[in-house]
Amino acid sequence: MGAIFRLSGRGAKRRWEIKNISTVRRRVLHGALGLLGLALGFPASGGELGDLLRAALQHPQVRASLSQREAAQAQKDAATGRYFGNATLSTGWHSFEGPRVVGVFTPGTPSAPLISDQVNQTGLSYSLPVDIFGVIAANRERAQHDLDAAALLARQQTLLKLHQASSAYLTLQALLEQRAALAAYRRQAEATYRRVKKEVALGKAAGVDGRYAESELARLHADEAVLQGEVAQAQADLAEAAASRADFLPSSGAIHVPDWLNAAPGATLPAQIAVARREAASAQAEESRHALLPSVSLDANYFRNTGGGDHRDTWALGGVVSLPLGMSQYKQAEAQRLSAQAAADQSEAAARDSARQLASLHAAYDSARADAAAMEKEVAYREQVAAVQREMQRLGSQTLENLFSHERDLLDARYRLAQAQARAAVSWSAAQVLSGLTSANYIAEMDRK
Repeated sequence: MGAIFRLSGRGAKRRWEIKNISTVRRRVLHGALGLLGLALGFPASGGELGDLLRAALQHPQVRASLSQREAAQAQKDAATGRYFGNATLSTGWHSFEGPRVVGVFTPGTPSAPLISDQVNQTGLSYSLPVDIFGVIAANRERAQHDLDAAALLARQQTLLKLHQASSAYLTLQALLEQRAALAAYRRQAEATYRRVKKEVALGKAAGVDGRYAESELARLHADEAVLQGEVAQAQADLAEAAASRADFLPSSGAIHVPDWLNAAPGATLPAQIAVARREAASAQAEESRHALLPSVSLDANYFRNTGGGDHRDTWALGGVVSLPLGMSQYKQAEAQRLSAQAAADQSEAAARDSARQLASLHAAYDSARADAAAMEKEVAYREQVAAVQREMQRLGSQTLENLFSHERDLLDARYRLAQAQARAAVSWSAAQVLSGLTSANYIAEMDRK
C-alpha cells in the first residue's frame, strides 16, 4: 500500500526518484454520508488535506460499502422475522367437468351439500415455526456476524480510500519540494553556464567547459520533464480518490508526519473481519446441523368457498412435524462444518499476517523518520559546501565537473529529505488502514498543523 521511494542511477550521477507503485481499487446516499460526518464529529471546515479527505468520503466505493452494510442489516431483520412465521393470502377459481362439492360436506349434517361446477376459493394461511432445536436462532446469529463483517469492511474501504487520497497528496508535496530543489539547481547551473560562456568567448576558459555546462542544463531540463510526469500521475490519483481538480497542487510542500499509534495485531481490521467471518461460518454450520433434526410448525387457515350462488367457509388448525431424510442435507452439513474449520484457520492466519504488516510498517516509519532527520543535517551541510565550491570555481581553483558533482549531491540530499518525510507519513497512513482508526480521528491526525 501507499508509495515506495527508490534510489536509481549510478556513481556521481545518482538521483532519487519517487514513484507510486500501487493504488487502491476496491463505497447510502450523499445526504446520508453528510449526516454520518456530523455524527462522527467531522469539523465543518479544516485544512487543505482535511477538505480533500472529507471529499473522499463521498467516493462511490465508500457509498457502495455502506450500502452493503445496509443490505446485511436487512438480512438480519429478515432472519429475525422468521420467528413470526409466514402468512399467505390467496384466491383461486376453477371450472370442473361436472358438479363438485363447494367447500366440504360432512355426512349426517341436516343441510344438503352445496355443489357447482364453478368454484372460487379465497382465504388466509398462516404457519408459525417452533424453533425447538435452534435453527432460526443459528440463522439469526449468522446474520449478525455477517452484519459485523460488513460494518468492518465498510470501515476498511473508507480507510483505504482515505489512504489513497493521503498518499497522492503526500506524493505531490514531496514532488513540490523536489521541483523547488531542481529549480534552484537549474538557476545555479544557468548562471554558471552564462559565466562560463563569457569566459570561453574571452579565452579564459576551455570550450569543453562550455559544452559540459550546456549538457548539464540539458540533463536538468530532462529531469524536470520526468518530474512533471510524476506530478501528473499523482494529480490523477488524487482526482480519482477525492474528486480534486486535475491540475491541483498542494499549497505547501511541508509534510506533517503524525506520531506512531500502537495497535494490537488481534485488534486490527483484517483480524476482526476474519473473526466475524469465522463466527458466521460456525453459526452456519450449527444451523445446518440442527436442520437435520425434526422441525415443528403450527398451521392455521381460513377459506371462503363460493359456488352455486352461495358459499361455504372452512377453517383448520394443526401442526406439522418433518424430518429430512435426503443424503444431500447430511453432506451439506458436513461441508458447512469443514468451511467453519477453514474460517477458523483463516482467522488465525489473519492475526499473524496483521502482526507482520504492522511490524513492517513500523520499521518503515522509524527508518523514514531517521532518514529524514539525517537528511536535514546533510542538506544544511551540503548547502554550505556547494556555496564554497561555487566561489572556488569562480576564482578558478575548482573544476566545473567538481562543482556540478557537489551541486548534484545537494540536489540528491534535498530529494531524499522530501521522500523520507513522505515515506514516513505514508507508512503511518497504511498502518491506520490495518488498525482501523476511525475516519474522524484519521482526518484529524493527517490534517493537524
